Amino acid sequence: MTSASIDSHSHPAEVDVWLDVGKEGRYFTYRDKHRLGVDLGDLVRVRLRGRPMNGLVVAKRTSSSELNQIERNPLSFQTPLAEVEALVQQSAVDSQWRDWLEDMAVNCHISPFRMMKAALPPGWLGQRKLRNIESKKLWWVFLVHSPSELNSLPKRQEELENFLRLSGSGAWQKDLHNAGFSGGLIKSFIATGRASREKRQLINKSHVSSNVLDACSAELEVPQNLTDEQIAAIQVFDAQPPGNALLLWGITGSGKTEVYLQIASKELAAGRNCLILAPEIGLIPQLVDRFLRRFGSKVLEYHSGCSEKERVSTWRKVLSPQTPLVVVGTRSAVFLPLSPLGLIVLDEEHDSSYKQESPMPCYHARDMALKRAVKTGAKVVLGSATPSLSTWKSLEPDGPISMARLNKRISDKPLPTVHVVDMRQELAAGHRRLISRPLMEQLSSLPEAGEQAIVLVPRRGFSSFLSCRSCGEVVQCPHCDVALTVHRGGKDQQWLRCHWCDHRSVVETLCSHCNSTAFKPFGAGTQRVMDHLVKELEGVRFLRFDRDTTGGRDGHRHLLEKFASGEADVLIGTQMLAKGIDLPRVTIAAVLAADGLLH
Repeated sequence: MTSASIDSHSHPAEVDVWLDVGKEGRYFTYRDKHRLGVDLGDLVRVRLRGRPMNGLVVAKRTSSSELNQIERNPLSFQTPLAEVEALVQQSAVDSQWRDWLEDMAVNCHISPFRMMKAALPPGWLGQRKLRNIESKKLWWVFLVHSPSELNSLPKRQEELENFLRLSGSGAWQKDLHNAGFSGGLIKSFIATGRASREKRQLINKSHVSSNVLDACSAELEVPQNLTDEQIAAIQVFDAQPPGNALLLWGITGSGKTEVYLQIASKELAAGRNCLILAPEIGLIPQLVDRFLRRFGSKVLEYHSGCSEKERVSTWRKVLSPQTPLVVVGTRSAVFLPLSPLGLIVLDEEHDSSYKQESPMPCYHARDMALKRAVKTGAKVVLGSATPSLSTWKSLEPDGPISMARLNKRISDKPLPTVHVVDMRQELAAGHRRLISRPLMEQLSSLPEAGEQAIVLVPRRGFSSFLSCRSCGEVVQCPHCDVALTVHRGGKDQQWLRCHWCDHRSVVETLCSHCNSTAFKPFGAGTQRVMDHLVKELEGVRFLRFDRDTTGGRDGHRHLLEKFASGEADVLIGTQMLAKGIDLPRVTIAAVLAADGLLH
């Protein structure tokens, strides 16, 4: 990017605007005729062949003498430059952030423009017209300390004062209207000096659980007492030079989140922003709630579950923060232009959901975070109970990543006992049901004990493979050594297909290994498991937790809140449930057909 000094009294500036044209985008020159103050890195609204488009300003210079001649001579055959219609976002892209993004584009084998478009919020580059995304502000009426010599109030004003006091000394004016207090009455009461009003941001209560709203309106949560291992982990982090990373290897329940919180607190106190990443949207509500209770309004969230309006609003708050922020999000949040950036946390860093395979660009959020930390001087914390092999390979002394261990659970609680049930033995004993007898017994006793259970189903639907229940044999592709998938067509037709090489074969009725007739497609989705358990276990309440039941902005949060409040005894879900969700009353966790995960 290049820029020249522009005199406000000179002719309008010319700017080169990067537009979404062709595969890689193209530059077009426009005039800042309306003197909007357009500068490098701004997003602007222009027209190309009559079509309105948003583009990025990449160069700026004074108007050419030829253009001035065209303005003086309208009969000139040269066409004047089109004009910039509107300034969409000032300083949307700074040079340091763009340099990092262009480096990542090289690593991802994609053009800088495509990388930029993937990083920015939806609609900021392209032909879509952005709706007004400014967050709404409403009148907040609140009581103030009034002088003791004030006279007594009329009856209706006394009722209004009592209403405000019962509402915690303040309420939205629209709520006062709904309660029967007119606008004139409210203004008269404010004129007495006992109350005041101001414009405030409206908190969308559907996005935050009620207990968290209560915590935000009251005093913030105090940090918890740390164990010796947690203290040692924070000390290792503090000793890291800027740009380095720490692997926080801690067993389940060892207090990794509290370590994140206390490290983030230090970074915020130093005036630096924090980015907290989770692999799945299903984990976001729990993390957001924990950070909201500790840091209040400093916490934002950014992921595909947010609406376009919310994502653009978050991006704008990040560009011009009033105070250091904590942003909680999924892998796409790694692109947020937080500056200065002090901390990046990847919780459950081993999870494959951090890797985007389609659409382009293909990237891994862990690699992005590590390289961004080097560029900005931030520090990275990789948290996991089962670190990835890639992270192991990068540990000191062979790599740049340090390690801290959390070997003990909080309060020295023991790890749960693991029981493996061989379903072949269940079949030999005459039990041909989907759920083993020991699990059925445990689930049936939950209501009486006041406890809860989670049942994990490897697959959401019926993408099944062909398996023998007698010996466990699975039909493999002869070319690729992967399990063949059962496909179903019309008139009850079935066939086997390899999703790698497209090899196809018929569905056999006998096992080629043991000649058993208990040879049939295997694959039970969450709906089938729930239907089966509802029939088998009377008096036990069930909830499903998968992509089909957690749709919408806060589907995950609402379902988890219902389960945590005791509205169900058993939560049945897919792999979304196997990622560190904290539910204190859960005493049983079952994985159905665990060996099916291998196929």
